[in-house]
Amino acid sequence: MSHDYDVIIIGGGMVGGCLGLALSQSSLRVAIVEAREFSKKQSDSAGKRAIALSWGSRCILQQLGIWQQVNDAAMAIEHIHVSDKGHFGKTRLSADSQNVDALGYVVEATEIEAVVAGSLKQSNIDRLCPASFLDYVVHDDSADVTISLDGNEKTLSCKLLVGADGGLSKVRERGIFELKEYSYEQHAIAGLIKVESDVHDVAYERFTSEGPIAMLPHFDGLYSLVWTMPSALAQAVMQLAEDEFLDRLQSRFGQWLGELSLLGKCQTFPLSLSHVPDNTAERVVLIGNAAHQLHPVAGQGFNLGLRDAAILADSLMSKSDIGKVLEAYAKHRQLDQALITGFTDNVIKLFSTDSALFSVVRNSGLLMLDNIPLMKNQFARQTMGLGSRLARLKKVG
Repeated sequence: MSHDYDVIIIGGGMVGGCLGLALSQSSLRVAIVEAREFSKKQSDSAGKRAIALSWGSRCILQQLGIWQQVNDAAMAIEHIHVSDKGHFGKTRLSADSQNVDALGYVVEATEIEAVVAGSLKQSNIDRLCPASFLDYVVHDDSADVTISLDGNEKTLSCKLLVGADGGLSKVRERGIFELKEYSYEQHAIAGLIKVESDVHDVAYERFTSEGPIAMLPHFDGLYSLVWTMPSALAQAVMQLAEDEFLDRLQSRFGQWLGELSLLGKCQTFPLSLSHVPDNTAERVVLIGNAAHQLHPVAGQGFNLGLRDAAILADSLMSKSDIGKVLEAYAKHRQLDQALITGFTDNVIKLFSTDSALFSVVRNSGLLMLDNIPLMKNQFARQTMGLGSRLARLKKVG
């Protein structure tokens, strides 16, 4: 049977777009269905959020041929400083100790999307945009995908359907996937912070009894703040006058960066864990936030999704049988997804409490991590996205 495409990707954002770029190096016929043109996304506040890119993600973007463009808009993280308010335990990581240029990078989401969108326009990938995904039906030898394009319904056949359409995935909703959800009953407050310090290459993770505070290097001497706390408290903190807000933040973060001040308004958003334990089905696979949406505590969300895209592309370019593709993909991704999901979930539960017992455990853990080289190096490799093998995005005929 002939198919319109070998692969149809629903969602052309950062993860879906990178999958498309990886597959553009092959002879596979690929289409991306995207609801909104990039130019209309630029004004969204969500596009201004800071994305923490791991070293492993840099390696993937290099293979896609877009790292230099992304790097032009990135801030390097040369040190990571992890501490627990009110306790002595600390862990410090450095790029020098890992023999790399940087432990990671901070980039605005819209900058990555711009590079991906521009590269896709120059590729052999068919971009159906603006187009909306409606439904799909799986047959023995194909998946029929119905979309709305230019106001008309259209059905396209493919060998594999990929859901890369985010946390509210319609592909997941229309399928037989089991979604497990857990609300942390927390909100994150995000914004840009001016700092007194001239230190601009250190990422801070500061744990408090209310929740973690992440400060990531940003351009122009700024830091990007992600401040997590219980939902009711977050709403109250957002109502504070600016000086009261800053006093509260300063008292919890400390003087690591000197005096803090706000640049513009902060935003808040709810936090939850959602994941699909088995994210492959017959001729369908979910990747990125469609498969797993994590707490931002360790900045692992996009990095995990990018590894999904890279390993799926690797599997597709290595095998011709879709059943074997999905089997290989599931085998390679199961452990990484489970480890990162479990890690972020356990960290937030351990570090967002004022329990005396938990305080002793986490303080001892940070001290051990900082003083035992083997543990520290393993933690660094996991943070850098090197805990699992990297995909080989080789060109095929």
